[in-house]
Amino acid sequence: MLNQFKIQNLKFKITVVAIGGLLATTAFADLEWITGGVPKNTADKQGPNVVKDAPAAEGNLTTSGNQDIVVSHMITCTKILNQYPVDSVNFFYLNKSPQICYFAYFLIKPSSRIHTATVECFSPSGMRIAKYDKEFRVGFVDRLLTVENETYQWFMVDMTIGMDHMHSEYGQSGLPKDLGLYTVHLTVDGQLVGITFFYVKQEEAKPQAPVATVAPVKRQESELMPMSTPFSNVPLRQLK
Repeated sequence: MLNQFKIQNLKFKITVVAIGGLLATTAFADLEWITGGVPKNTADKQGPNVVKDAPAAEGNLTTSGNQDIVVSHMITCTKILNQYPVDSVNFFYLNKSPQICYFAYFLIKPSSRIHTATVECFSPSGMRIAKYDKEFRVGFVDRLLTVENETYQWFMVDMTIGMDHMHSEYGQSGLPKDLGLYTVHLTVDGQLVGITFFYVKQEEAKPQAPVATVAPVKRQESELMPMSTPFSNVPLRQLK
């Protein structure tokens, strides 16, 4: 009878331990959902068997929003020459600036995917006045750049917005005639990676002519140079 009681007590303890383990697993699952990580004492999540850097299948291209993207340059300027901005300007005048140029470098971990960069410009009222898409089809070993012992692929995208006429090749649909703050959004592979801005200001005031602050000095007649007496080398008899 005593042995039977011990056996039942042992079964009860085993059942309690099993239930406790199940609750612990559930707790770790909640922790994983909150933090986005995987607890060390649980199995890794099973995912699709897809090679990260493998080329996407034809006709089944998908965007990847969790890639490591580093934006190294993102500015507005007055002109782009030889694929590089000639200056860095974030204010433009209606009567002086013919165009607004946008320029950005960004880095991505090497892959053979087709990357898509989208540049959108919005007016002070939130209206989109330009949208430009650019695809980058490169191989796994193209455009490599090593920065701080990390290897990336570098990409460059630019866009020009006309202030007096529209650039349809960059998807411009409106002129930046409203005064105020404009924003430019850069999206890479469906992920917003940067926002820059510029101002459109009223016509630049023309500089006024300088005003003399000292009255001109009036010269005395004695200071004026005397007029020289006219003379001629011709003899007087020939002047008759």
